[in-house]
Amino acid sequence: MSLNIPVLDNRGYDQLVAEVKARIAVHTPEWTNLNASDPGITLLELFAFLTDNLLYRSNRIPEANRLKFLSMLGIALQPPTPGLGLVTVTNAKGAIEAGPVLPAGTELRAGQVPFATAVDLPLLPVTAQAYVKRPHQPDAEARERYRTVYESFLETDTTQLTYYAPLRLEDPATGRPDPVVDLADAEHGTIDRCVWLALLAPPNADRAQVRAAIANQVLSIGVYPAARIEGRALVTPTVGSDVTDPGLFVEIAEPDPSAQAGEGFGLGPAKYRRLELSYAEPVLQGPGIIQVRLPAYEKLLVWAFDPAEEGAGDYPPRLDDPEVSSRLVSWLRLRYPTESTPATGSGGPAPGPAPATATAIDDECCCDDGFQQPGTVAPSTRITWVGVNAVRVAQAVRVAAEQLGLGTGTPFQGFTLANQPVIVDAEHPLVVEVRDDTGRDPDTWVAWREIDDLFAAPRDGQSFSLDRASGRITFGSGLAGARVPRGALVRASYWYGGGLQGTQPIGAITKGATLPGGFTVTNPLPTWGAGAGESAADGEAAISSWLRHRDRLVTATDFADLTRRTPGVDLGRVEVLPLFHPQAGPEERVPGVVTLLVVPRSDPLNQQSPSPDRLFLNAVCGWLEPRRLITTELHVRGPEYVRVWVSVGIVPVPGQVPTVVEQAVATAVRTFLSPLTGGLDGTGWPLGLTLRTQDVEAVATRVPGVRYVHSVLMTAALPSPGGAAVVVSPLSTVAMTGLQLPDATVLVGTGEAQDPRAQAQPVPLTLVSVPVVPATC
Repeated sequence: MSLNIPVLDNRGYDQLVAEVKARIAVHTPEWTNLNASDPGITLLELFAFLTDNLLYRSNRIPEANRLKFLSMLGIALQPPTPGLGLVTVTNAKGAIEAGPVLPAGTELRAGQVPFATAVDLPLLPVTAQAYVKRPHQPDAEARERYRTVYESFLETDTTQLTYYAPLRLEDPATGRPDPVVDLADAEHGTIDRCVWLALLAPPNADRAQVRAAIANQVLSIGVYPAARIEGRALVTPTVGSDVTDPGLFVEIAEPDPSAQAGEGFGLGPAKYRRLELSYAEPVLQGPGIIQVRLPAYEKLLVWAFDPAEEGAGDYPPRLDDPEVSSRLVSWLRLRYPTESTPATGSGGPAPGPAPATATAIDDECCCDDGFQQPGTVAPSTRITWVGVNAVRVAQAVRVAAEQLGLGTGTPFQGFTLANQPVIVDAEHPLVVEVRDDTGRDPDTWVAWREIDDLFAAPRDGQSFSLDRASGRITFGSGLAGARVPRGALVRASYWYGGGLQGTQPIGAITKGATLPGGFTVTNPLPTWGAGAGESAADGEAAISSWLRHRDRLVTATDFADLTRRTPGVDLGRVEVLPLFHPQAGPEERVPGVVTLLVVPRSDPLNQQSPSPDRLFLNAVCGWLEPRRLITTELHVRGPEYVRVWVSVGIVPVPGQVPTVVEQAVATAVRTFLSPLTGGLDGTGWPLGLTLRTQDVEAVATRVPGVRYVHSVLMTAALPSPGGAAVVVSPLSTVAMTGLQLPDATVLVGTGEAQDPRAQAQPVPLTLVSVPVVPATC
């Protein structure tokens, strides 16, 4: 039984005044003038006001006790999370020379919202356009013509031609789906597992001058993998994993220098050199950058092609735009390695595929799963955007050497930082220093170490704890952690920022006070990760769950409770499936495996059937990883939606408007089948519950204005033995197994139900229209 918290006194100002006025006739009957102008009434109202304030403060005692209990337990509120993003800096009007280096921590702004760069960014006077070789199947006549043109590439009987269309990877834009190319899909993605980058000089610039400016310089390449992925897995880590491996080879074209070809051009076969990595991030697991060092001036060449060579074999794709070709400085390619050639950061000649690999390509087996380092998440090979002169940014502002005050020598002395919330991670460190007055140099500062629990600190340990939301720093007691010496000066250098204002659209980050002249900045993709902080009421509600799980993932309830506290995401639903592996059968139990089904509260791409994207899953995994048991294999997935078409025929009550009733029935059925509000309890359609036409009929019958339901017809797109979805009709039940949830299209009409097969179509493959590679002579 829940305990009712008593209200000490529920009287308000008006009640107090009325109660005292009622006592006047009993205690002072001679007082008859009770108008507002009477001085006695004025005093009465004054004391009623004071009493009302006193009662308000008394009634807050239980709330204050709960907050104090929350503080004593050490349960800190989740602070607002900062927005993250990728920006590119372009030399729009600057000098054609090796530009300055934009240091890490440079402040950029989207309106009044500050962002800071994560790493140093060398500014080079080049731009880039990304291309892929999209598979294409011409007709028989065209194939015969191409075979004649490219006969020189057919060196052996085992070589065959594979056709492609050069496709530019367009930049994402607001209001349209993001472009996606799968490097491991040889049928619908790319034929060579590569994204090609054409390095371009600024318009009307001398290409030789540009090559001289970028020679031996570091080029920063930004990569944004596709947001939609199947799921994430957290497995038992293995010591020695290479977390700096980007997952992609970065290679540069290396034609043979030749005076016959002309300045800046070369001849010879398609060869590439793997560039040396200066800095790299795992860009196939999340947005990031790869910094590579470009070769010397004499190595920055492009091929002088014969008519039949351009775009053929392993050469770069065709450039049919003369304006782009006239600005080409060099070609880079980002190649997804096969399982037998794991990515490394060493430079050297790039081991390429067989000589005929573009317009003529040897058959090659592509591994859809890619490669996976031990203890890491399997990379996704789907890419949305690639650009140069890119750097990551975070919604953060740096404060250097803020003076906090003097030590008093008392236990658990605390200081509050001037700015909150505080951001602490590898790129945004918190440095708290105490001046050491005991040594010979009075200006010696000693850095103290942050610790989660002061009571775990040794007696003389120079440690402190931090509440990121409030900016409160607490030092030790002398028994658990050292005290700050009396009179010692304390200072802190830190980063702060976060909040929903960090969510910015494409092109919002455009200002930078310290940008060199002639350079412009923009964000080609919307920012991500920004979130509001946890309120005190949410923290109070988490007290009982925290006492159960103690910030560790052990039971199914622990997984659900901690997942709901993930900062920076708007989680609508979470389901815990112990012993369930997403790739195993629905009835198979796998020891040590836990699968989480997460559904966001909203999805701009599909409001009816929301699915988590890569950034959503990354946030959940990043939150759960330090809290899971090391032997637990954790999978975080979105729903597997089953397309269902439901047609309901109703007979309205006489006098009701049929269209209004039909709309109400359609809304009720969609709500009943929703992944967030469906089911009998309104918390989402239950996992493993079979969908029946009788359930739909019962929901429609309960809608006001419905006399009775005439009929219900149902159709679904179910997987066939070959893997493709096939429309099956009619159906009275649709079984849901594993992570499956219904994605329903509801049709409602008066009278007999319409045949839903008219609306249901087989789920088609994604087809992209591309131009045919023109023949050359």
